[in-house]
Amino acid sequence: MFDKIIEKGYDLFIDIVAFVTDLITTHGWYAAPILLGIFLVIRFALKMLFLYLRAINPLTGRIARVARVSDGDTFIIGHHKKKYRREKVRLIGIDTPESVRSMYMDVMPFGKEASDYTKKRLYEGRRVILIFDQAKRDEFGRLLAYVYLLTGEFYNATLVKKGYAFAEKYPPNIRFSNKFERLESNAKFANRGIWKIYKNKKEVRNEYKRTEHYKNFLKTKSNSSNNW
Repeated sequence: MFDKIIEKGYDLFIDIVAFVTDLITTHGWYAAPILLGIFLVIRFALKMLFLYLRAINPLTGRIARVARVSDGDTFIIGHHKKKYRREKVRLIGIDTPESVRSMYMDVMPFGKEASDYTKKRLYEGRRVILIFDQAKRDEFGRLLAYVYLLTGEFYNATLVKKGYAFAEKYPPNIRFSNKFERLESNAKFANRGIWKIYKNKKEVRNEYKRTEHYKNFLKTKSNSSNNW
């Protein structure tokens, strides 16, 4: 079976080379826009093929359907009516400000904007491709994934690029750390999203740490430690 796939792939490659050669010979440099279009189509096809091959292997990825978004960098996959089949997914390499108060964190600046954007993009029923890194789950049992839309868009990168998320390293899942850091620098330079109101990510954390909610959290944590 694989021999036939390789053979057909080789034949297709030969046909493309012959077509391009004939195009250049006939039209010269006027064929450049057509060649660019062909290149972009082939590149997109190869990228999606690579993603699908990884996604169909349960060890490296998964194709899933969005059930609900819970935060800017976290969403639920599975059937929207069957809770026992749902799983929570946390996007790797990025961190959006908190949009929901919890026992650990308070609502943070620009958290709602990031959450609303993800709700708009990862709407209920939308299919996505999840690609795993070294660690597949975190301490809370959430799936850790790089998320791709079926258009080929790398959603983790989109959030950083548009200023909805910070680039964060969470070893051992650091495959795209350098890419995310570059996108963060560009977003910061262009004053996109959260960078319109803050100069660095520490400001957001520091503002949260000044809240009564965080002080109460520290007291609760300290009391729990003393009880042990």
